[in-house]
Amino acid sequence: MNKEDIYKGKNHNYYSLVRHDLIQMIEGNGNKILDVGCGEGQTGWVLKNTGKAREVVGIELNENAAKSAEGKLDKVIHGDVEKLSLPFQAEYFDYVILADVVEHLVDPWQVVKRLSLFLHGEGFLIVSIPNIGYWRVLKDLILFDQWEYQAEGILDKAHLRFFTKRSMIEMMNKTGFEVESIIARKSPGIKARLFNLFTLGIFRRFFESAYIIKYRKFKSS
Repeated sequence: MNKEDIYKGKNHNYYSLVRHDLIQMIEGNGNKILDVGCGEGQTGWVLKNTGKAREVVGIELNENAAKSAEGKLDKVIHGDVEKLSLPFQAEYFDYVILADVVEHLVDPWQVVKRLSLFLHGEGFLIVSIPNIGYWRVLKDLILFDQWEYQAEGILDKAHLRFFTKRSMIEMMNKTGFEVESIIARKSPGIKARLFNLFTLGIFRRFFESAYIIKYRKFKSS
């Protein structure tokens, strides 16, 4: 089974979701954006129609999703980002988006370094990642000795890498990026909020299922 075959069984929502959490991190209008793992192009379509982007280029591994995205984005490249020879000019893009992509890569460090060549000095990298330190994963591991892969979610069977917030920040530091801002996807419900309140937030990270992190390139001194 090749890498693309793994994703053929994903449900339609996996490729058609609009990532409003990422969109809110993109500042200004008229940006040139590279969306790696663009799915059917819905997020890029919203970016273009709201004026936040004047050009969105997508890269997508799933052939059917890539074909659907072609009607929404300016250009779509079908293939594995780890193997593609990318045709972009140096420092061409204002933003590069990696939405739930890094954890699927064999060598995310090398991919990020290569993509950084196409991002200009004042541009931003936006990455979303699941948190392997989320309490539901740890509960099953600690109490039941279970680490069961699933069709989707934090233990998606297609995930090759696992990160916490700290390890993701450290990885990006090593590839030349520093954190600009972070949004955490938190556990819903009053119990989680009360627990964090009474423990002064010491265990907050265990109730955060994912992070959306905005990075900028290290500024040379």
